[in-house]
Amino acid sequence: MSSYTSYHERNYPAFFNGKKLQIVSRHEKHRYIAPPLVAATGLIVESFTEIDTDLLGTFSGEVERTMAPLDCAREKCRLAAAYFSEGYLLASEGSFGPHPAFGLLSAGEEWLLFYDIAEKKEIIVRDVTLDICFRGERLTEETACLSFLEQVGFPRQKVIVKSSQHQPARIIKNLEQTAEVIEAMREMVQQHGDCFIETDMRAMNNPARQRHLLQLGTRLAEKLCSICEQCGWYGFSVTRVERGLPCSWCGSQTDGVLYEVCSCAQCGFEKENYFPKGKQQEDPQFCNQCNP
Repeated sequence: MSSYTSYHERNYPAFFNGKKLQIVSRHEKHRYIAPPLVAATGLIVESFTEIDTDLLGTFSGEVERTMAPLDCAREKCRLAAAYFSEGYLLASEGSFGPHPAFGLLSAGEEWLLFYDIAEKKEIIVRDVTLDICFRGERLTEETACLSFLEQVGFPRQKVIVKSSQHQPARIIKNLEQTAEVIEAMREMVQQHGDCFIETDMRAMNNPARQRHLLQLGTRLAEKLCSICEQCGWYGFSVTRVERGLPCSWCGSQTDGVLYEVCSCAQCGFEKENYFPKGKQQEDPQFCNQCNP
């Protein structure tokens, strides 16, 4: 079990300093999530691998992914909670496919769920990014395979070779060398007539996903260190937004954010933060009246 601990002298939140956080994963996610959390909170972060998270679904298709990402992260924490009576748990879950707002673009959605075992409370961070390496291609020839490997950045970005894209009879992972990929492709083509090669979306084998997890770790650290001015509890943060920022030309309400509502999960206190984007009016190009 590997762990991350901060040795810097600073004033960490009393909730977390010296306490243990278990990141529930067998895919080395602690390497990317832990550094900003340790630096900001003083938590001792460990990787908890006792739970076989692949049983909840795999990207490559051995086990069907049937749960929504947040529900899956929550289930990972529920299973891990049986092993601990105190401290904190963290699980993440990602999904990849069409962008939720711009369907023609591929995107990655990532959720982090921080769970307080004693208080039975959650802190959730979610983000969608276009910075992904998520590709797949049907292959029959070595030249196409070599081209795919070059385009995705192999060997840093790992790949998976399958007998077919959906419900494959055989899957080959953990390929380190180009010669290994070519050999796997040859075997598949000889047995099945063609094969399917795709990017490995597991965190330890996907640099783009590693970057995204680091970003979410930073956002979670900021959220944990935000203290409620009413009760002094952690995690005081934005829970919803109110749109309706007025157009600078006609004054009509737009979809621009007018204010954010920050709330406390412990006492329920709420506070409105007006003009969070630093502007009090919206550009007319985003107004449905001026630019329908």
